[in-house]
Order: sequence, then structure tokens, then C-alpha cells
Amino acid sequence: MNCVHTIRCSRAGFSLMEVITTVAVMGIVAAIGISAFGNISDRSRDTVAANLVDTLNKATRNFSHANWDLRFNAVATSAGDEMMVLRSLQWREPDGAANQKEIFYKGPYMRADWNPATSSDTDDWRIQWTGSSWSLLKPGAAGAGLKVNFDATDLGTPYVFPNNFTPVGSR
Repeated sequence: MNCVHTIRCSRAGFSLMEVITTVAVMGIVAAIGISAFGNISDRSRDTVAANLVDTLNKATRNFSHANWDLRFNAVATSAGDEMMVLRSLQWREPDGAANQKEIFYKGPYMRADWNPATSSDTDDWRIQWTGSSWSLLKPGAAGAGLKVNFDATDLGTPYVFPNNFTPVGSR
């Protein structure tokens, strides 16, 4: 530092009070930002899950319009009914099938490579079959259903149907 005895030297920097004030303001801004980000994350999950429910309900309506009323008993404590209805929406009647007149549009009505797990864990977002349509169970709600997976690890290889598979519903 080059200082002359008659000239007062000033040092560049922050005082302790300025540093404390800056840290406090940054803490307040971070707290507001983190809580806002948490709300955005929950809303985006809600939107993704709601879109999936809408897609399933549209596929169910299309199946019902083209074939028969897709009604299947709902069991709130088990996700077996959800899986049977989903597989009915994913199934495509093979070309040349003996009962080909029965199904007018061969499907699939839902993408065949979606293989969701089932869950009754109240921490999960789940899609539940009500007997004639699909509804969303958010975390905290009781009931079983198809687990909504937000990282797309439930997409991949198409489900392989057994030769004797029959779609559910009243005919």
C-alpha cells in the first residue's frame, strides 16, 4: 500500500455490519425461493398426474365407443382391477383372430410400452379405477392404484399378452 504520511489511507472492503446485512438478505431471499420452488414442483407433479388420468379416461371412452362399455368392478384395496383395465386398453386383437368381428377397432387405446407398478402407499401419487373411469389419488389419500412414476422408468418394453387374453368389461 502506498500511503503518504499526510494523506489518510483508505482500505477497500466491507464492514462487519455490511457483511451481516448482506448475509441476512441472502438468507431471506433463499428461504422465499426454496418454498416457491417446492410449490412449483408439487404443482408440476399434479399436472403430470392429471394429464395421465385424462389420457386414460380418453382411452377408456374411445374403447367404449368402438367396442363395448368398459365397466369393471373397482376394488379400492387392490390394484388388480386397474391393471386388468389398463391391459385391456393396451391390448391389440391379432390380425386374423376368430372373434375379429367382436372388436371393431383393434386398438391399442393406450400405449403398450407403459408398464406401471401398483401401489397402496399413501406417499405415492396413484391412479385408481372407479368402475367406469379413472381418478387421481394424491399423496395422503388411502387406496390402491397404478403408481405415477415421474422419471419415466415405467416406459420401455411393450407388455407381452398371453394367447388367451380377453379384455375386461361387459359385452
